[in-house]
Amino acid sequence: MLAIFAAAEGTGLFYNPLVLIIMVLVAIYIFAQFCTWAKKFQLSGKVKKWMFILTGIGVIFFNVLYSQGNAKILTSGDWSGATTALLASLAWVVVFAFVLMAETKPE
Repeated sequence: MLAIFAAAEGTGLFYNPLVLIIMVLVAIYIFAQFCTWAKKFQLSGKVKKWMFILTGIGVIFFNVLYSQGNAKILTSGDWSGATTALLASLAWVVVFAFVLMAETKPE
């Protein structure tokens, strides 16, 4: 968990640089496979346009949410706000990647 938020150096399996590199490579491979799968779908231009608009709004929203979560960490030591913001933004990345990779349906 500390590696996600760039906190102090820790010990254990997930702090081994080789393990971290392998985890990143596996995540990239899974994401590439997801994008390949998403290319099989078609979305209308209007749906794609609205998803891009929502993504722009979401960038601001997730930034504010993460900032509030970090402030909560500093005052009370509660990680739940920043963790929620991180997980929500990662979920939105998957939605955005799907919309971006899907073919545009001909009008």
